[in-house]
Amino acid sequence: MVSETEATPVLKDFFARPAEEQQDFLQQTWCNQCMEMDLGMKNPQEYEVGERTWIEGDCVKCGAKIITEIVVEDDEE
Repeated sequence: MVSETEATPVLKDFFARPAEEQQDFLQQTWCNQCMEMDLGMKNPQEYEVGERTWIEGDCVKCGAKIITEIVVEDDEE
């Protein structure tokens, strides 16, 4: 059995998301290099492994690789 940490990420179509959702993910970022939030992301690529989904891209300010993990919130409680 292959664990999630050993599984190969599957490339998803980030641009299949609604435009408003795309903009939120591209604007609401954190860059570990700049140590700043909401600098923006360019060249987004979305990946999925099991239950985990994330977007990798480049910081608009410095060009460093940044990752935004997508957390699906359960609205029904």
